[in-house]
Amino acid sequence: MNKAGKIIVLNGASSSGKTTLARQIQSASTDIYLLCALDAFWNMTPANVPAGSHNFPNMKLALAKSVKALAETGHNVIVDIVFSGKKTYNELTTELQGFNLKMIKVECPLGELITREIARGDRSIGLAKSQFESVHTDVLYDLIINTVDNTPAQCAKNILESV
Repeated sequence: MNKAGKIIVLNGASSSGKTTLARQIQSASTDIYLLCALDAFWNMTPANVPAGSHNFPNMKLALAKSVKALAETGHNVIVDIVFSGKKTYNELTTELQGFNLKMIKVECPLGELITREIARGDRSIGLAKSQFESVHTDVLYDLIINTVDNTPAQCAKNILESV
C-alpha cells in the first residue's frame, strides 16, 4: 500500500448505532476499511480496573495515534468513537491533519438511545444520557446521519457517497 488511507469518523453517543453502521460500511464499500473502535481499546484494560477516562486519560489520544499509523501505511479506517467535548475532537483532528478525513455525526434521539441501551444489556444504564449533551459540542461535521430515520444500509450509502 503506497498512499495514505481514507478515514471515516463516526461520532455519537453510546447506542446510537455507530458499530452497526461501521459494519454496514465495511460490507457495502468496494474499498477495504478497518474498524478502529473505542470499545476495543476499553476492552484492553484489566478486568479489575474500571475502563474510562479517569483511569486511562489518554486512551482516546492513543486511538487517534493508532488510526494515524494505520492510515499512514495505506489502510482505510472507520473510527467508532464518542467525543468527550472539544478535547477528544481536537486530539483526533490534530493527529489526523492532512489525511482524507470525513467527520460524521451519528444522531439518535435520547429516548431511542435509552431504549437501545436497555435492550443491549452490555452498557451501564444512563451512559448514553450522560453523553447526549456533550458528544457533539463544538464538533465540525462533514455529514449528519440519523440512525432512527434511516436504515444502516441507507446511512452507509450516504456516507460512502461523500467519501
